[in-house]
Amino acid sequence: MFEKIIYLDYNSTTPLDPQVLDEVQYSYKHIYGNSASTTHLLGWIAQSKLNTSREKIASLIDAEPSSIVFTSGASESNNTILNAIAQKHYNTSAHFIISSIEHKCILNHCKVLEKKGFSISYIPVLPSGVIDLEALKQAIRPNTVFISVMAANNETGVLQPIEEICKITRERKILFHSDGAQFIGKLPFSVKKVPLDFMSFSAHKFYGPKGIGGIYCSNLEILKQYPLIYGGGQENGIRAGTINIPAIAGMAKAAELIACNVDSEVKKFREMKKEFILALKSKFPQAKILGDEDNSLPNTVYFALPSINSKETLTALKEKVAMSTGSACSSYNQQPSHVLSAMGIDENTSKSTFRLSFGRFTGKSDLLDSLSLLAEAASI
Repeated sequence: MFEKIIYLDYNSTTPLDPQVLDEVQYSYKHIYGNSASTTHLLGWIAQSKLNTSREKIASLIDAEPSSIVFTSGASESNNTILNAIAQKHYNTSAHFIISSIEHKCILNHCKVLEKKGFSISYIPVLPSGVIDLEALKQAIRPNTVFISVMAANNETGVLQPIEEICKITRERKILFHSDGAQFIGKLPFSVKKVPLDFMSFSAHKFYGPKGIGGIYCSNLEILKQYPLIYGGGQENGIRAGTINIPAIAGMAKAAELIACNVDSEVKKFREMKKEFILALKSKFPQAKILGDEDNSLPNTVYFALPSINSKETLTALKEKVAMSTGSACSSYNQQPSHVLSAMGIDENTSKSTFRLSFGRFTGKSDLLDSLSLLAEAASI
């Protein structure tokens, strides 16, 4: 039954690439030693696999292997970074700046930090979904120590001006973090061109396994001093626990495939997106594209169909098309989208939103077929 469903929820999670699955299965079968076991061959083999995997993942973002720290995913990475910065500045007058459209793992952590006495400014976004750079500049204080702005929004797909923010933070010697969970693997990126301090990522957003991700960190010292998880000293003491070699090997394979295909995939996805939007507006003249249509991920279309209830429509389609109304986190908690609220989208429009995200295994016919099925369901 599941093979018949058109899968268009890639921003929630991507299917596992078959080559990645082969790599994971091979590692489970043949590389089962503990990479921390230094007294025998199986431990050395696991350590060697860990090292080569780290190199491949670092290469994807033009980083040094030593700057990559493995975690269970971007949520843990984001919490690890926030925890370290907060601990470093505990009992001080440190000020943080966070965009109002960050992932819930950052926003909810910041609520806890505010209760502990930290001062946090939440920067608004423009109606396009792009952060208000002028508001960010005005929010900076002499005691601002940390700024976090995601690279691409998980709902709208809108790209944020992280290169410009990076220039601002470097001039003022403020630490800059970007949640790259939706960005890494979808567009080329280099930490040499955009020298931020921290970036988070998850393998399952670019055809890798779930439950594995990482942090890029330009200087590991802060994370070393204040780890989120204490234990046996793995990952330079930043993330304790036995290393998950099969998952890391799978992520490395996924990164290797992305590095080989990203340019051609970006071109292909942009063409598919353009064709879909034309077909969407033809079939639904009332359709509204939410966010910046051009300055957004090539695989993401976020739109509203006024007077059509998106939740009811997608429920009717649940065995035919896998699509969402927005963030998987908002969907799980049945909460209104904080991203739409930040963009000034009214309540009626927010009830008619659809997020379509596609990828490597999506055909052009899938997009057009989903549109026909959507029209059929909307008329029920």
